[in-house]
Amino acid sequence: MKIEVKNYDIKHYSALVKNAEVFKKMKKVTVFSGAMFVLIAVLTILVTLSTRSVNGIMLTCLTIIFAMFMSWGYRLRKLDPVKGFKLFCSKNPNYGINVSFEEDDIVLDTHTDVSESHSSYKYVCVVSAEEKEGFFSVLIDGSGYIVFNESEIVEGTAEEFRALLRKKIGTKYKEK
Repeated sequence: MKIEVKNYDIKHYSALVKNAEVFKKMKKVTVFSGAMFVLIAVLTILVTLSTRSVNGIMLTCLTIIFAMFMSWGYRLRKLDPVKGFKLFCSKNPNYGINVSFEEDDIVLDTHTDVSESHSSYKYVCVVSAEEKEGFFSVLIDGSGYIVFNESEIVEGTAEEFRALLRKKIGTKYKEK
């Protein structure tokens, strides 16, 4: 049995990353540290106005939380997967990935205008796989995600792919 996907659209990957728990946690930490900064800034202003002196501890806390807010905000902005996808595509015109899920291996062939790459992985390297809303997501240890829509399968069927995943990785495959 062989399931093949040719030139699948890698923007699915950026959507996956944007909805990942790690990215959501980064957003929550950034919002929380921003709220704490505003709260401590207001408290520092109120204490300063009432005592007519600057409280060093509150000023230090304010500075630390502001630095944390700025660093998380910078990381969140820099790691935005949509921007990363656009940058990647601009640096790698005509990027394409062909993936073949064969009986014993997962074979990835990538190509751009200036390079080609071939990788092969055993199914034991699959950390997890899931299907959600017509998309398959396969996480390969040390390589990353393979994400594609079931309509992008050019050889084999989505049902055959599900059967192959159940057979090769068992409970690591989740259907949603």
